[in-house]
Amino acid sequence: MIDLLQQPIVFTGKLNSLTRLQAQQLASMLGALPQTSMNQKINYVIAGQIEQSMFETLTTKKIRYAETHQVEILNETDFLKWCILRLEQKNVF
Repeated sequence: MIDLLQQPIVFTGKLNSLTRLQAQQLASMLGALPQTSMNQKINYVIAGQIEQSMFETLTTKKIRYAETHQVEILNETDFLKWCILRLEQKNVF
């Protein structure tokens, strides 16, 4: 499993389980380093659902940057699994 602890991350797309702000706050509380924009320090992009019109490619600027710069792209489920693992490590459950 990917460890986001002390890793700069950025969110893109619409998350199903949380708002972007809630996801950023949760990530920060659990030890990740959420950012609001892409830069060379970002190690992971957390991608939610991408909503585009019928004839547009399902992507975002953040995803295109990640693909070009070999930044790992995770989905919302991967992020939530990491959150649960961190909460278990903190003995919250």
